[in-house]
Amino acid sequence: MEKSEVILKACAAGGSVTLYGVRTNHGWLFSRQVIDQTPELIDEPWVQHKSEVVDTWQAALELMDRYRWHKLYPREIHSEFKELVWAALVSRYELESDEELILKYVEMVCAVRVSNEKQNCYLVSC
Repeated sequence: MEKSEVILKACAAGGSVTLYGVRTNHGWLFSRQVIDQTPELIDEPWVQHKSEVVDTWQAALELMDRYRWHKLYPREIHSEFKELVWAALVSRYELESDEELILKYVEMVCAVRVSNEKQNCYLVSC
């Protein structure tokens, strides 16, 4: 079995949604993992599950869109998918505006770094 790679990891306080990819001879296969620890705040078990495997970028985005990934803080973007993630982000923000999140995606996609003080404001644990 091929090793899975993180394609996109987006985080919020208490959890994350991650798109994984596996390279095959016929292209990429994608799956999504959700981890949500916020139920523990009310003494319920936290949630962790994986999606079905899909074989197109569009289907992978549909998996991620179920969790509004573009509203979460980007933690990791695979170097081969930066342009595709950016295009997906832009299309989702046509009617919305959140300058702080857009800046963070620009930072990750373009590998531009802001000062450490400002960068720490964007980091969340996941």
